[in-house]
Amino acid sequence: MTIGYSGFDDRLNELLARQAAKSGISTEAYIRRAVIDRLVHELSDDQDSDIGSLLRALRDGTEGSPRTAVATRVFGTAIDEPDRVAAVARTGLMDTHSEADYDRVVAIVADALDTPSAAFSLLDDKRQYFKSALGLPPEIGSAREVPIEGSICRYAIDLGQPLVVEDARLLENLKDHPSVQAKLLVSYLGVPIVDDDGFSVGTVCVWDQRPRQWTTGHIQILQDLAWIIRERIFE
Repeated sequence: MTIGYSGFDDRLNELLARQAAKSGISTEAYIRRAVIDRLVHELSDDQDSDIGSLLRALRDGTEGSPRTAVATRVFGTAIDEPDRVAAVARTGLMDTHSEADYDRVVAIVADALDTPSAAFSLLDDKRQYFKSALGLPPEIGSAREVPIEGSICRYAIDLGQPLVVEDARLLENLKDHPSVQAKLLVSYLGVPIVDDDGFSVGTVCVWDQRPRQWTTGHIQILQDLAWIIRERIFE
């Protein structure tokens, strides 16, 4: 049975499955490898770039390690825990301007997961600050922040692992959330960004105004891209 991917017609899904089989890997791994190859092509032209080095490592044999590095370091931390809030401040990224490196990765996140919206955010105990984002509504985009009470990403911080929401309207703990009530999102996928001490300082996430069935491949791609951003923050 061929797995169908959003935005792909039956013929393309069949072609992907066939090429993945020829390569001896799953379709999800094949797509993930293609995303990594594109990242290398678009972001690693500068041989002296730290991000370029990370991307070439992904391509050249360590593509399993970024996901493992993110997953094994993450543990849940209360959003208002003082040491976690201090770790957010130490990044020096709250209230800073957008940067091309982050913007490019966020754009690839949205494209790779076929979503209209994606963001890299920092979260302290009072607000979520969008360091880089696509698809924010105008009322949020101009301020580039939301109160912590209006954040879905805070639950990824609390959870300490990828937060997977296929239809928030069906979940008791999310159906009355302001973002869901305002119809800003229905589905959501977010990965915590974790510092060397294990504190979740922010997230990389995508969301959509329609239900989505997120696959393990989607989660792996998002974790890999979150790892790239993490290494940029803590280089």
